[in-house]
Amino acid sequence: MDEKVAERIPEPTLITAREHLEEVVAELRKASRLALDIESNGFYAYRERVCLLQISSPVEDFIVDPIAVSDLSCLAEPLADPAIEKIFHAGEYDVLCLKRDYGFSFTNLFDTMIASRILGFKELGLAAAIERHFGVKLSKKLQRADWGRRPLTPEHLRYAQLDTHYLMRLADIQKELLREKDRLEDAREAFHELSQIEPVIRSFDPDGYWKLAARHELSGVQVACLKEIYLYREEQAASRNKAHFRVMPDDLMVRVAQAMPTDMASLKEVRGITPYLLQKYGHGLLNAVRRGQEAQPLTEPPRQKRERRDMREHRLFERLRQWRKEQSAAEGVEPVVVLSSDALKEIARLAVQGGDPFLPLSQLKRSRYEASLKKLLSEDA
Repeated sequence: MDEKVAERIPEPTLITAREHLEEVVAELRKASRLALDIESNGFYAYRERVCLLQISSPVEDFIVDPIAVSDLSCLAEPLADPAIEKIFHAGEYDVLCLKRDYGFSFTNLFDTMIASRILGFKELGLAAAIERHFGVKLSKKLQRADWGRRPLTPEHLRYAQLDTHYLMRLADIQKELLREKDRLEDAREAFHELSQIEPVIRSFDPDGYWKLAARHELSGVQVACLKEIYLYREEQAASRNKAHFRVMPDDLMVRVAQAMPTDMASLKEVRGITPYLLQKYGHGLLNAVRRGQEAQPLTEPPRQKRERRDMREHRLFERLRQWRKEQSAAEGVEPVVVLSSDALKEIARLAVQGGDPFLPLSQLKRSRYEASLKKLLSEDA
C-alpha cells in the first residue's frame, strides 16, 4: 500500500478481552452498517478456525482476536440485526466460517465482490476494486500468513485492517453503479442467498488415494502401499493439527509408494524426503509400505453409484448453457449472474421429467428470462 495513504489511517483497535469486546459491541449496535472480514488458518491446520475478525464501523477499525477471546456471543445480535447492514468482500467463506465456529446468523448483507461480478468487472479481487476506485495499492505480502500464530505484528494488524477499512465507501460507489445499471435487485437477491448458506462438515474420504493413483502408472501393490501411506498421513495430520500437505505433499506420497522402500536408507533416496521428514515420519512410512505390501493388491477403485443423466436432459443443459453465455454477453455480466449452473441443471431436469421448469427461478429471474426460456424449451420439445 502507498505509505502516504497508510500514514493517514489511524491504527486499528485490537480486542483481546471479552469485556473490551462487549463494550465495543454496545457501540457497534448503534451503527447503521459494519464492514467485516476474517482470517483463518486453513492453509496450515487440520482443524481450521477463525483466527481474526476484522470489523470496521463508520468511525473506527477493530480487530478481534478470537484466540484470546473465545466467547464472541455478544456479536450475534448485531450480525443478525436487519437494521444493520453487514458488508463483506467475497463473503461466502467468511459467513460459512462464522456460522460453523460460532453459530451466527446473518441478515442485510452486501458483498462487494458479488456486486463487482454483477457490474461486469473482470477483476474481482478486493485489491483490484480498491485500486480501481481509490487508487490505492494493497499489499498481498501476507495473503498466505499463518494467522493462528501469536504474537501478531503491527504489519499483520495493518494488513488485516485494510481488508475492511475501505469496504463501506466501496459499497456506496457500487450501489450507485448498480442503480445506474438497474441491477440493484439482482444484487439484493444474491446477498440474501449469501446470508442463507450453511456450512458443510468436512469429512475424510478414505478412498481419496485413488485420485492420486489415477494420474500415475502404479501396480496393484504400489496402490496398496499408497493407500496405507495416505491413511497414515491422515492420522498424522489429525493428531498434529496440521494441514495435509504440510505433513506430506501428495506427489511425495506417490513417489514413496512407487519406490516401496524397505529401510531408512532406501527411503532417504526418495526425491523430496528431507532430513526432517525422515526423522519425523520415516518409521511410520516404512510401516505403511510394509502393510501395503502385505495386503491384497488394489487394481480397481471402488465403484461409485452415479446417477445417469438422461441424454436429452444433458443436451438441454448444454443448450441452456449456450443460452446463458449469449445472454450474459448481451447484458455485460458474468454467466453466473444470469443463472447458476445448478439452476440450469434443475431447469433441464424438470423440463425433461415433466415438472415446472421455472420452479428454480426467483420472481426477478422469472420476469426477466421466462419468455426467452419458454422459447428455448418449446424448440427442444
